[in-house]
Amino acid sequence: MYETLTTQEAACCLRILQEQSEPIVAVKLAERLGLAGSHETKRRRIRAIIKLLRDKGSMIVAVGMSGYFLTEDTGVWKDYQEQRQITAKRILGETHRRKKMIADSKGQGMLFKAPRVSYGDRLR
Repeated sequence: MYETLTTQEAACCLRILQEQSEPIVAVKLAERLGLAGSHETKRRRIRAIIKLLRDKGSMIVAVGMSGYFLTEDTGVWKDYQEQRQITAKRILGETHRRKKMIADSKGQGMLFKAPRVSYGDRLR
């Protein structure tokens, strides 16, 4: 999708975010940019534009269902990035566990395995 993004779209999106005093949802942002398509198409396009802007250094924060806002507060940006990192780690952990379950044909193996505990240090 990046190959179809234009710098004009990104610049307009950034300008709209700079003018906002509160978060704006992706669909409304897309409508202000004049993007066509279904709600999902608009949301995907806005996510791609937001990612491009973030990659270029804009501190754009997503607030759940409230939408996106541009911040100049590095503390807010840092907290947002840390939360995204925690979410990514959780998703990777879930994916890892699901891959293990695929290897177990009955899906029960992980339920009954005892956790690995090292007692060697306690015996000394």
